[in-house]
Amino acid sequence: MDKKITSVILMVFCLIWLGWGIVWSGSNGQTTSQNINGWENNRLIAHALGGIQGSSYTNSYDAFITNYNKGYRLFETDLLLTTDGELAARHDWSKRLQPDLSGQTGHSLTSSQFESSLIDRKFQPLLFKDILHLMEKYPDFYLITDTKETNKQKIEQQFSLLVEQARKMDASLLHRIIPEIYSPEMYDTVMNIYPFPNKIYSLYQSGASAASIVDFVKKKHISVVAMPTYRVLINPNLVYALNQLNVQSYVHTVNNPGAMKLMSQLGVHGYYTDLETPPNTLEDTFSKPAKLVFGKYIQEVLGTISSIIMKVAT
Repeated sequence: MDKKITSVILMVFCLIWLGWGIVWSGSNGQTTSQNINGWENNRLIAHALGGIQGSSYTNSYDAFITNYNKGYRLFETDLLLTTDGELAARHDWSKRLQPDLSGQTGHSLTSSQFESSLIDRKFQPLLFKDILHLMEKYPDFYLITDTKETNKQKIEQQFSLLVEQARKMDASLLHRIIPEIYSPEMYDTVMNIYPFPNKIYSLYQSGASAASIVDFVKKKHISVVAMPTYRVLINPNLVYALNQLNVQSYVHTVNNPGAMKLMSQLGVHGYYTDLETPPNTLEDTFSKPAKLVFGKYIQEVLGTISSIIMKVAT
């Protein structure tokens, strides 16, 4: 690769890095309000209700029971609307999750179709109302919702139904339901339906800059931000800036204890995971990371990026 091209690539990457990743203004000692329930003391989140028998994304009853018994108390689930207006715990409508419903590949299902077919041919599917029953039975179970939709009308439909069903069963359950919020606009839409005391600002659908993220969580007193792993690397001081505000960072989806240990050294608090390992065992691998000097980290990352590009060029 021509050295001029390499230099241009490095320059462009650094501009993206600086523009997207650096928070230029400090926190000035400001802190957000802290979560009154303490659910964020759980550093491991069972992703899609947790891994089970080598399977992930099942969002199944079996996954929940298995991982609850292992010690998980903070669970994330995917929620999609069925054609008859129910919320189903399912990641997507592809054939792979319920292969016997081959005629429905790529299309949403009715709630009865969804309930009639086992996930991966062996795990019991769950509607949202089934999850509410589990929340009643297991009062230390906190639920993070990944509803995926960004369209305002669909968000209103999802959360109006979610709140209605929770209120019918037990309104106090809403204090243990933690919606993932994907944008400031979604925040307003959801909070107008119900003022959830607990929520997560989730970045996987967002291209927001680090500075705007920090500004938003300060303004709305949000105590937790979730992000994909690449955000930790591309936004070099986002986690650091959030920590200065006492805002916890969770990263998804991480299935390697070594990666957890590395990112914990960068200040990451917790992880969504599919690993079938008890959370206390996993936490032992990263609970006491070596302290990282942030300025040195930036210098090392820039040096690493430069050396990689130079190797490609030669």
